[in-house]
Amino acid sequence: MNKDDPRDFVTRQYAGLIAAGMTDDDARARLTEVLGAAAAASIDVTARDGTDAPKRDTGTSARLMAAASRLGANAAQTHASFVHARGEARLLALDWWRPIRTFLLYIGFLLALATVIAVAFAVHVLPAFQHLNQAMGVGDNAASWADNPVRLFVPLILIAIVFAALALLWWRMRQRMAKLVPFVGLARFRWLYGRSGAHYHSLLCLEYAAALHAGGAADDAVIEPALRLAGWPSGQPLACDHNDIGEKLETARRLGTFSAELAWQRREHWSATQARLELARDRLTLLARVIFYVLIGYMVIELYSLIFSIASLFGVHA
Repeated sequence: MNKDDPRDFVTRQYAGLIAAGMTDDDARARLTEVLGAAAAASIDVTARDGTDAPKRDTGTSARLMAAASRLGANAAQTHASFVHARGEARLLALDWWRPIRTFLLYIGFLLALATVIAVAFAVHVLPAFQHLNQAMGVGDNAASWADNPVRLFVPLILIAIVFAALALLWWRMRQRMAKLVPFVGLARFRWLYGRSGAHYHSLLCLEYAAALHAGGAADDAVIEPALRLAGWPSGQPLACDHNDIGEKLETARRLGTFSAELAWQRREHWSATQARLELARDRLTLLARVIFYVLIGYMVIELYSLIFSIASLFGVHA
């Protein structure tokens, strides 16, 4: 996920050659000479069926390139700009994931340690308590469930299920961040995304618009297809946290400063989105720690309840 796709490398080189003044044919010939015919063929980005994407690729990049072709822009330049944005997104996803990986390893170590303790307790301690219970002639106390110690492992099973589900959601979130594609179920998983979901969604719209603009699409033509590609709610203006992004971009277009305003909005939203994503992650990590410690505390109470019950029996028979 965090590795640079070889096709992205080829596309960047093609875009660089075009930007240096080469024609399309000359740029392809240079790529073929240096990288081979297969590399040059990988930048064939023409949509063949008139739909939102070429048949060979239905991903976000392909849909962006198809939109660029419909707008009369350079599809390869559009893709090259998006490739650069995805490079930044991969770094963002890696930085965001690193504390989560440390947290999950910490929880996994503690869970494994708790499992070893529970198994040792069930194998060596519970039978001794049961034998002592029978020797004292007491038929009903906490040691009577020594034959069925499943309740010791219930909190461990719950911990494993909760953290496996949470790790899967985080992992899918990381994958989508690295590929600059929308999150799944922004409304349904509000507890997972928090306000970061809205910021990230706005950032996607800006990045798609910037990629189309880099390909040569007109200023007044890039916002609408970018909103559609990002899955922005139909009929709603592009805005986030009382920041009327769409209105500001339209005003800048009328002033002739669209490119500068789009670049500024992108920089602002990269910073704001990173801060929001990290805040949502840290809050959920704290909540997960609380759940973990509560379940571990329940297991410890169950362990000590046996010891206290046996101690009470000594007091009764003294």
